[in-house]
Amino acid sequence: MTKWVLLLASLLGLCASALWWHGKPSLDGPKVETAKLANGLEIIVLPDPRADVVTHMVWYRVGSADEPLGKSGIAHFFEHLMFRGTEKIAPGEFSKTVARLGGQDNAFTSYDYTAYFQRIARDKLPIMMQMEAERMRALIINPDIVAVERDVILEERSMRVDGRPSSLLSEQMRKRLHAGTGYAVPVIGWRDEISALNAADAQSFYERYYAPDNGVLVVAGAVTLAEVLPLAETHYGGLKPSQAPREPRRVARDLRVADFTKPQVRVDARVRQDSWRRMYRLPQSTAQNRRLFAAADVLAEVLNGGLTGRLYQALVVEQKLASGVGAYVDSARLDNGELMIYASLAPTASFDAIAKSVDAQIERAKQTLPSEAEVARAKMQLVSSALFARDSQQSMADIFGRAAMLGLTPQEVLNWTRDIEAVTAEDVRLAAQKLLRIDHSLTGHLSGETKLETP
Repeated sequence: MTKWVLLLASLLGLCASALWWHGKPSLDGPKVETAKLANGLEIIVLPDPRADVVTHMVWYRVGSADEPLGKSGIAHFFEHLMFRGTEKIAPGEFSKTVARLGGQDNAFTSYDYTAYFQRIARDKLPIMMQMEAERMRALIINPDIVAVERDVILEERSMRVDGRPSSLLSEQMRKRLHAGTGYAVPVIGWRDEISALNAADAQSFYERYYAPDNGVLVVAGAVTLAEVLPLAETHYGGLKPSQAPREPRRVARDLRVADFTKPQVRVDARVRQDSWRRMYRLPQSTAQNRRLFAAADVLAEVLNGGLTGRLYQALVVEQKLASGVGAYVDSARLDNGELMIYASLAPTASFDAIAKSVDAQIERAKQTLPSEAEVARAKMQLVSSALFARDSQQSMADIFGRAAMLGLTPQEVLNWTRDIEAVTAEDVRLAAQKLLRIDHSLTGHLSGETKLETP
């Protein structure tokens, strides 16, 4: 499972829903149709005739990790600006029009991409394409609009980050964990750099990245490619490409974390329950290490696994050190991923005791094979999540759009369940040995009061 702005998505979260309902459970997945316009816009269509509605998404290959130095937050900033108006659409009218037509719309930004979507009745799809194509290349950007949205984003940062001690700790941990790469900078941006963003910055960013050759159109619902393609040609086909793809990014090969023995500590009077967390820096997910990351998904499920997981049984049931624990993998990224383990401390527990108990479970995972029952249960949980998610049209659009942003083909998405089924107990142990290295990690302590403990 994964996250941005707590959006869960590892190759598990990304691909776990890669199943579709055709009258009975199937591992074959949905039908996927693809095409590409002459101006570079890629098209993915996921036909689903069960309801006369569609999900229309446009994805752009730009995220916070692509931002110019000193301009942090501009990718997310632009997500807001896209709702401010074009030559033909008045400010604020985009979402109002969608609502009047009975639909819903929204957008989101991550390290690696930005996406915009509408869920609407099938017969309103041409209107959605017309409006989305309009703001792809004809957005109005002026200093007054930029100033208003800049203040909105600063307030959003105050609420979502500055007002949440847990978010502030995560932000500082990732700054250390991913030092020297784009993932060290929060998606929402640093406050002082957000405050300095201006109309010229926005215009330059827009002209480069918001173009058909940097985008992917995804349509899921009661349509086929034969119906979507002429509409896409009509509304998107005449837009000019920017011919300016994202710059190559620095992917860390040496995963060691500086001063990894020194925890990141945050003491904040607003904290009501102390918590402990550890982030492991992962290698880049590639076709060559696909099996390793499938095993990592199973490993995380063995450790996490709800009430029967190893961490819960050890820290909550047996040792009574924590009231809750968990683990997840976030490998659905262009660059380095993360594996997170976290725990909420019981009233009498210490950070040292939590760390020792977690370390013992990690060492166990490295030294001994998981039982057949543990592996079978983990696989069942992962595939069950896929089965429960298979009926969501919007989930399908989201999954295949994210995959396209990460350079994955539809077939690679569909293969995920088979990758999980192929994982062995030895694969799981190997994943623990390769990925759970203490010098590739950083530990965090969040507390309501100062506590003196050994690092």
